Amino acid sequence: MSISASEWGALLPVAIPALAGSLIPLAALDRDQETVKWVRGGAFFIALLGLLGSFLYVSRLWGTGAQPTFGHLRMDLLAQFSAIFVLVAAAMTVLQLWDHLHHEGWVKGESLALLMLSVAGMLVFTATTNLVTLFLGLELLSIPLYALTAQVRLRASALEGGLKYFLTGAVASACFLMGVVLLYTVTGSFELPRVASALRGLGPDPLALAGMALVLLGFLFKVSAVPFHQWTPDAYEAAPHPIAGFMSVATKGVAFIALIRVFPWALGDGTAGEPKVKAALALAAAATMIVGNLVALHQSSVKRMLAYSSISHAGYLLLGLLAGTPQALTGMLFYLVAYLAMNLGAFGLLTALGLVGDQTGFDRLRGQGWKRPGLGIAAAICFLSLAGIPPTAGFYGKYFIFKELILTGHVGLAVLGVLASLVSVGYYLRVLKALFLEKPVEAEERQAAEQPQVLAPLAGATVLVCAFITLAGGFFQGPLVQRFAERAIAETLKVLP
Repeated sequence: MSISASEWGALLPVAIPALAGSLIPLAALDRDQETVKWVRGGAFFIALLGLLGSFLYVSRLWGTGAQPTFGHLRMDLLAQFSAIFVLVAAAMTVLQLWDHLHHEGWVKGESLALLMLSVAGMLVFTATTNLVTLFLGLELLSIPLYALTAQVRLRASALEGGLKYFLTGAVASACFLMGVVLLYTVTGSFELPRVASALRGLGPDPLALAGMALVLLGFLFKVSAVPFHQWTPDAYEAAPHPIAGFMSVATKGVAFIALIRVFPWALGDGTAGEPKVKAALALAAAATMIVGNLVALHQSSVKRMLAYSSISHAGYLLLGLLAGTPQALTGMLFYLVAYLAMNLGAFGLLTALGLVGDQTGFDRLRGQGWKRPGLGIAAAICFLSLAGIPPTAGFYGKYFIFKELILTGHVGLAVLGVLASLVSVGYYLRVLKALFLEKPVEAEERQAAEQPQVLAPLAGATVLVCAFITLAGGFFQGPLVQRFAERAIAETLKVLP
């Protein structure tokens, strides 16, 4: 079968990281101790080169307006936006992994290979309007993450967290697939436009409603929405810090972007099950914001606090989906970009400070803001943005969503979202208090004085970059929204009826 140049244009963004992921294990076969450093450097170089190549190609597509297709893959502007989002998150993760895995003493080539394959799955997941291909992308992005969560096999908590993630993920995938089967039974198609058209012509069919519910369940699991959130704290705590940050940002991001394709047009507006779907979304959003924020207040570990924080942010994003207007969906995309910067900066702080394993308590941060002021200020910007403090990007992301909620009549949920954000200020300020207002524990001070200072220049640089993006998104949110988020959403509205 010959593939045209246009079809190659749709395949290349996925093929480049997949090829890089296939080459990395070959480089890792070299066990010669004299060349091990070069082999490790080569593996990281291949990963970054693959991400850069795919990024440059997708950026070229975006600049020219080209939207190539291949089979069920549709590299439209929403898919291109998602690809740039994922590739930037993956590149920052690779840079942080270089420092973190060396600190932890666990540098394995398969870690990068699995990450690259997960990236390829994410690009497939957001670039298709076919439910079967959507499921294949979901599995390709998920299975490597199960292994990455448990990759440090010397820690029992890593194996426990990875197993929990795998078992719950398998159940969610099975529910998603069953929902796809039921929708096919009712509509006779796997293509989202045809499924949408058929559902709008049906009455209150129980099979259609069950299929919609099961597909929605699979998405809610991936975004860590309540009550499908139980795996999140343990999985994030088990995974290396950069991998936990990547899961919190990239997995959640692509799940919401795929939801923009599927809901509300295909499985929401105009269908007989629309009121029930929206009621389920509203209930899930409210519960997610309440549980995520209240439980985060009582955490003694920064990493577990960030895990529950990521749950609460899923609630805010679900509110945008519930509003459903083009402006609300545009706000969701802007919020995801802001979330990428501020959350990767927050997780990157742990690596930049040399904290590995279970050393993620708030007491480990005491006084670090004065010892390393540049890193401390950058981290403060990221945490203030997570709390929604102006003029950061996090504030404007929430503002766009809450405004559309009020305009669409969901005033109660908007008020709940504002109150939830106020609660989150409490636990985010705990981090700043530890960084700048608390003195280090004397025993840890003595131990630190006897050991050489941990250096993590790449992780520190990513935190600085994240802080810059967070501030830039706050001060220049208008041009960013108009040139990127609005453009992607406008094109998607033309594709889906």
